[in-house]
Amino acid sequence: MLHHCTSTILSEANQYVQSKTNVKCPVISLAVLGNSQVESKSSKGIMMRLVDITSVELCSNPTQYVPQGDGFIVRKAPEAFNLYFLFSVDYKASDLLKNLELLAYVAAFFQNKSHFDTSNTPILQGIGIESFSVELVKMSTLEKSMLWENLQAPYSPSLLYKVGLIFIGDATVGLKVSAFSSRER
Repeated sequence: MLHHCTSTILSEANQYVQSKTNVKCPVISLAVLGNSQVESKSSKGIMMRLVDITSVELCSNPTQYVPQGDGFIVRKAPEAFNLYFLFSVDYKASDLLKNLELLAYVAAFFQNKSHFDTSNTPILQGIGIESFSVELVKMSTLEKSMLWENLQAPYSPSLLYKVGLIFIGDATVGLKVSAFSSRER
Protein backbone atom coordinates (compact mmCIF):
# COMPACT_ATOMS: atom_id res chain seq x y z
CA MET A 1 0.00 0.00 0.00
CA LEU A 2 2.80 2.45 0.80
CA HIS A 3 4.36 1.96 -2.62
CA HIS A 4 0.98 2.41 -4.34
CA CYS A 5 0.37 5.65 -2.46
CA THR A 6 3.84 6.94 -3.34
CA SER A 7 3.52 6.11 -7.03
CA THR A 8 0.02 7.64 -7.18
CA ILE A 9 1.21 10.92 -5.67
CA LEU A 10 4.26 11.00 -7.95
CA SER A 11 2.18 10.29 -11.06
CA GLU A 12 -0.66 12.71 -10.26
CA ALA A 13 1.67 15.56 -9.28
CA ASN A 14 3.77 15.01 -12.41
CA GLN A 15 0.68 15.09 -14.64
CA TYR A 16 -0.47 18.35 -13.06
CA VAL A 17 2.92 20.08 -13.31
CA GLN A 18 3.43 18.84 -16.87
CA SER A 19 0.05 20.22 -17.89
CA LYS A 20 0.94 23.64 -16.47
CA THR A 21 4.42 23.83 -18.00
CA ASN A 22 3.95 21.98 -21.32
CA VAL A 23 6.96 19.81 -20.45
CA LYS A 24 6.68 16.32 -21.92
CA CYS A 25 8.94 14.41 -19.53
CA PRO A 26 8.30 14.00 -15.78
CA VAL A 27 9.60 16.97 -13.79
CA ILE A 28 9.33 15.29 -10.38
CA SER A 29 11.64 12.38 -9.68
CA LEU A 30 11.71 10.07 -6.71
CA ALA A 31 15.07 10.53 -5.00
CA VAL A 32 16.75 8.27 -2.48
CA LEU A 33 18.12 9.95 0.61
CA GLY A 34 21.89 10.20 0.63
CA ASN A 35 22.24 9.34 -3.07
CA SER A 36 24.20 12.31 -4.38
CA GLN A 37 24.71 10.70 -7.81
CA VAL A 38 20.97 10.73 -8.49
CA GLU A 39 20.61 14.25 -7.13
CA SER A 40 23.44 15.66 -9.25
CA LYS A 41 21.93 14.16 -12.43
CA SER A 42 18.54 15.64 -11.61
CA SER A 43 19.55 19.29 -11.39
CA LYS A 44 16.45 20.33 -13.29
CA GLY A 45 13.14 19.69 -11.70
CA ILE A 46 11.88 18.56 -8.36
CA MET A 47 13.10 15.76 -6.12
CA MET A 48 10.48 13.91 -4.09
CA ARG A 49 11.90 12.13 -1.05
CA LEU A 50 10.16 9.91 1.48
CA VAL A 51 11.64 11.23 4.73
CA ASP A 52 9.54 9.45 7.36
CA ILE A 53 6.82 6.89 8.01
CA THR A 54 4.91 7.09 11.28
CA SER A 55 2.34 4.74 12.77
CA VAL A 56 -1.01 6.14 13.88
CA GLU A 57 -2.86 4.54 16.78
CA LEU A 58 -6.56 4.58 15.98
CA CYS A 59 -8.05 2.40 18.71
CA SER A 60 -7.03 1.11 22.09
CA ASN A 61 -7.94 -2.53 21.34
CA PRO A 62 -6.98 -3.39 17.77
CA THR A 63 -7.94 -7.08 18.12
CA GLN A 64 -11.25 -8.36 16.75
CA TYR A 65 -12.81 -11.80 17.10
CA VAL A 66 -14.63 -12.70 13.90
CA PRO A 67 -16.95 -15.74 13.95
CA GLN A 68 -16.07 -18.40 11.42
CA GLY A 69 -17.58 -21.87 11.39
CA ASP A 70 -17.47 -23.40 14.85
CA GLY A 71 -14.86 -20.97 16.12
CA PHE A 72 -13.44 -17.53 15.78
CA ILE A 73 -10.61 -15.91 13.89
CA VAL A 74 -8.54 -13.35 15.74
CA ARG A 75 -7.89 -10.37 13.49
CA LYS A 76 -6.04 -7.22 14.24
CA ALA A 77 -7.36 -3.95 12.90
CA PRO A 78 -5.35 -2.66 9.94
CA GLU A 79 -2.38 -0.48 10.85
CA ALA A 80 -2.56 3.15 9.78
CA PHE A 81 0.47 5.13 8.69
CA ASN A 82 1.41 8.68 7.77
CA LEU A 83 4.03 9.25 5.10
CA TYR A 84 6.13 12.41 4.94
CA PHE A 85 7.34 13.54 1.53
CA LEU A 86 9.82 16.33 0.96
CA PHE A 87 9.63 18.09 -2.41
CA SER A 88 12.80 20.07 -3.06
CA VAL A 89 14.51 21.85 -5.92
CA ASP A 90 18.11 22.26 -6.91
CA TYR A 91 19.67 25.39 -5.46
CA LYS A 92 21.88 26.29 -8.45
CA ALA A 93 21.55 29.85 -9.70
CA SER A 94 21.19 28.76 -13.34
CA ASP A 95 18.01 26.72 -12.73
CA LEU A 96 16.65 28.30 -9.55
CA LEU A 97 13.86 30.43 -11.06
CA LYS A 98 12.51 27.60 -13.22
CA ASN A 99 12.74 25.14 -10.32
CA LEU A 100 10.93 27.54 -7.97
CA GLU A 101 8.16 27.80 -10.56
CA LEU A 102 7.90 24.00 -10.59
CA LEU A 103 7.80 23.90 -6.78
CA ALA A 104 4.99 26.48 -6.82
CA TYR A 105 3.02 24.18 -9.14
CA VAL A 106 3.50 21.31 -6.67
CA ALA A 107 2.10 23.55 -3.91
CA ALA A 108 -0.83 24.54 -6.15
CA PHE A 109 -1.52 20.89 -6.97
CA PHE A 110 -1.80 19.85 -3.33
CA GLN A 111 -3.74 22.98 -2.45
CA ASN A 112 -6.34 22.07 -5.08
CA LYS A 113 -6.26 18.32 -4.49
CA SER A 114 -5.64 17.64 -0.83
CA HIS A 115 -7.88 14.58 -0.64
CA PHE A 116 -7.49 11.54 -2.89
CA ASP A 117 -10.33 9.03 -3.13
CA THR A 118 -11.81 6.65 -5.67
CA SER A 119 -14.04 9.35 -7.17
CA ASN A 120 -11.25 11.83 -8.00
CA THR A 121 -8.46 9.26 -8.43
CA PRO A 122 -10.01 6.11 -9.96
CA ILE A 123 -6.72 4.17 -9.92
CA LEU A 124 -7.06 3.87 -6.12
CA GLN A 125 -9.92 1.42 -6.54
CA GLY A 126 -7.70 -1.03 -8.38
CA ILE A 127 -4.87 -0.87 -5.85
CA GLY A 128 -6.92 -1.28 -2.69
CA ILE A 129 -6.66 2.22 -1.22
CA GLU A 130 -9.95 3.85 -0.25
CA SER A 131 -8.65 7.37 0.33
CA PHE A 132 -5.88 9.49 1.81
CA SER A 133 -5.28 13.15 2.46
CA VAL A 134 -2.28 15.41 1.96
CA GLU A 135 -1.42 18.45 4.04
CA LEU A 136 1.47 20.89 4.12
CA VAL A 137 3.62 20.62 7.24
CA LYS A 138 4.45 24.11 8.45
CA MET A 139 7.94 24.21 9.91
CA SER A 140 9.95 26.91 11.62
CA THR A 141 13.39 27.85 10.33
CA LEU A 142 14.97 25.85 13.14
CA GLU A 143 12.88 22.76 12.34
CA LYS A 144 13.76 23.03 8.66
CA SER A 145 17.43 23.39 9.52
CA MET A 146 17.25 20.29 11.73
CA LEU A 147 15.46 18.35 8.98
CA TRP A 148 18.15 19.10 6.40
CA GLU A 149 20.87 18.36 8.95
CA ASN A 150 19.30 14.98 9.72
CA LEU A 151 19.04 14.25 6.00
CA GLN A 152 22.77 15.04 5.76
CA ALA A 153 22.12 17.16 2.70
CA PRO A 154 22.70 20.83 1.96
CA TYR A 155 19.66 23.09 2.31
CA SER A 156 17.42 23.43 -0.71
CA PRO A 157 14.08 25.23 -1.14
CA SER A 158 11.47 22.66 -0.23
CA LEU A 159 7.96 21.79 0.91
CA LEU A 160 7.17 18.99 3.37
CA TYR A 161 3.84 17.18 3.00
CA LYS A 162 2.18 14.70 5.35
CA VAL A 163 0.15 11.99 3.67
CA GLY A 164 -2.23 10.09 5.94
CA LEU A 165 -3.92 7.71 6.71
CA ILE A 166 -2.64 4.77 4.72
CA PHE A 167 -4.11 1.51 6.03
CA ILE A 168 -2.22 -1.75 5.82
CA GLY A 169 -3.89 -5.01 6.72
CA ASP A 170 -4.62 -8.42 5.30
CA ALA A 171 -8.10 -9.79 5.84
CA THR A 172 -7.00 -13.25 4.68
CA VAL A 173 -4.67 -13.82 7.63
CA GLY A 174 -6.11 -14.79 10.99
CA LEU A 175 -5.44 -17.01 14.00
CA LYS A 176 -8.12 -19.68 14.45
CA VAL A 177 -9.60 -19.91 17.95
CA SER A 178 -12.00 -22.71 18.87
CA ALA A 179 -15.49 -21.89 20.06
CA PHE A 180 -16.22 -21.83 23.76
CA SER A 181 -18.23 -24.81 24.91
CA SER A 182 -20.62 -24.72 27.81
CA ARG A 183 -20.18 -27.19 30.63
CA GLU A 184 -23.31 -29.09 31.35
CA ARG A 185 -23.65 -31.16 34.51
